[in-house]
Amino acid sequence: MNTNPEIQDALMAQAPDAIHPGRSNLLRKAAHRGLVWPVLLVVVALIVAPHLSVALQLKGVLWLSFGIVALSLDFLWGRAGIFSFGQNALFGVGAYAYAIFSLNVFPVTHETGSALVAAALASAVFAGMLGYVLFYGKIGDVYLAIVTLAITLVLYSVISSTSGPQYHIGEALLGGFNGIPSLPSIALGWPGNESTSELSPSAMFGFAACVAGLMYSVVRFLVTGRFGRMLAGLRENELRMDLLGYDTRRLKLIAFVIGGALAGIGGALFAAWGTFVNPAIFSLPQAALIVIWVMVGGRGSLGGAFLGVVLVQWISDEAENVISEQTPLILGVLLVVTVMLAPSGVASLLRRPIDYLLRFISKPSRPEAAADLFDGEADTLPDVHESGVRLSGVMRANAIAKNFGGVSVLRGISVDFVGPGIHVVIGANGAGKSTFFGVLTGRHQATDGQVVLNDIDITRAPTFKRARHGLGIKTQVPSLFPGLSVQENLRLAHYEPGRSRSTRLVRRTLQAVGLHRKMNALVAELAHGEQQWLEIAMVLAQDPAVILLDEPAAGMTAQERSNTVALIQQLAIDHTVIVVEHDMSFIRALSAPISMLHQGKIFRQGTFEEITSDPIVIDAYLGRNHAAHH
Repeated sequence: MNTNPEIQDALMAQAPDAIHPGRSNLLRKAAHRGLVWPVLLVVVALIVAPHLSVALQLKGVLWLSFGIVALSLDFLWGRAGIFSFGQNALFGVGAYAYAIFSLNVFPVTHETGSALVAAALASAVFAGMLGYVLFYGKIGDVYLAIVTLAITLVLYSVISSTSGPQYHIGEALLGGFNGIPSLPSIALGWPGNESTSELSPSAMFGFAACVAGLMYSVVRFLVTGRFGRMLAGLRENELRMDLLGYDTRRLKLIAFVIGGALAGIGGALFAAWGTFVNPAIFSLPQAALIVIWVMVGGRGSLGGAFLGVVLVQWISDEAENVISEQTPLILGVLLVVTVMLAPSGVASLLRRPIDYLLRFISKPSRPEAAADLFDGEADTLPDVHESGVRLSGVMRANAIAKNFGGVSVLRGISVDFVGPGIHVVIGANGAGKSTFFGVLTGRHQATDGQVVLNDIDITRAPTFKRARHGLGIKTQVPSLFPGLSVQENLRLAHYEPGRSRSTRLVRRTLQAVGLHRKMNALVAELAHGEQQWLEIAMVLAQDPAVILLDEPAAGMTAQERSNTVALIQQLAIDHTVIVVEHDMSFIRALSAPISMLHQGKIFRQGTFEEITSDPIVIDAYLGRNHAAHH
């Protein structure tokens, strides 16, 4: 049974009736999305708040503000795979936005609820502008972390340089290193109601608990639905997401903006808690501290973000009473111990007993979300031809040239792939097969020439748009989502949720190799041949007009290659299938026309017999040993 929490979240969200048949529909859905216990914790916080000391109430507000910004990084890093070292920059933007807005508006409106909203919007807008540059500029993951950290330090320097009276926004003096003092705390009410007053420490703790619970619930709701599965796919394999037709840059930007809004709300609570804000909020130690919170609590667990804050801050406070000014040393030791003993964070240690308790209370039955779709047995490859599958397409390469610097790899390739049927592309190492395949898929931009798919010029189109126009791509090395289940991989392959024309074809393909029995297994646990077949099934799930298969038989056993030949021949009844391959026995079995590349050009075209009997081809590619055996 797969124990990946994201897969369990998705399965539970889509099969509620099988788990808690006695509950109301609304409560069932809330429970399956993990939205019940945050409400219970908030209720407990509201009940306990009046009985706590003022010091504990204020410390609770501080830790909850930290927890929200930790949640924003946990969401980005743990769920979307975006490591931002600059969440404290967005946290600081939210704090300063709250300070500036409240100082200008509070005297008029007598409330600061609007300042909280302004802080969230300011951080979201800042994250949107920064994210657009980062993601649409195609900056790599490592450089993204460096750039976000650099932005944090830039903000620290800029805000620190605003000490003069000329640096003000309305009534708010920025103050440089001295910061902005005398901020109004949380005051809720209708704008203009002069009887509105700032919340007491007890009420402020209750309010912070409600905000934190709401933020957690919103994030939890997002990650347990289709959007969450897309983020998981983005984290696991960005290339495959592109090949499936997802605009990964847009997905990253949306996630980054959401994370920015969360961090901004945390920053606003922090400013309201201290009624003061200064540039130290943008410091390097603060940036590192947010990462430590998430790592200690458990990356990707969401709830671990708050747990990490409580543990780290409590240990820091206690350690400061014992060993003065040695907090960095204590935090370093804590981080090392956590990585060594609980690399998935403290939340992972608590998950098992909590899951056991929940199973004991609710007595759930094992969800079989895919049972109705992938049931049945099939020991041999079935006939996959069926009406309703998209008709075959046409792909044309017109005088394609590709140069890398001063090296010309492709030199005016012109070839038409018209279906239905199979087309094979062969060539020796260095002939240009991989580059040609990359140009067709959009991974390389052609230096000259034109690529046309179904009468649409896709020469400059990115990979995800080619997929949306009807191009299915299977890469040489299986490009899957190894941390997700077989079922989740297939769901992500359906870019259009309502698309079902290829469902029976996918089902039969999985049945032919027994993968229908492994729907809940992690892809990383599958054999290499099974991963190859799963990738082909994912391509079919896209319902493409043209299918590109890059060495589909690589690493397969003889029986698996035989099954793959039969599958490709069946696919060719309704699709245009382009196979790039070097295994001549596999190519012979396909019985398809062949285009041979040599030195970046179409060298020969013809049937298998024509190609393999050509003396020039034998000398240039096959070798005399091949001729002797044939």
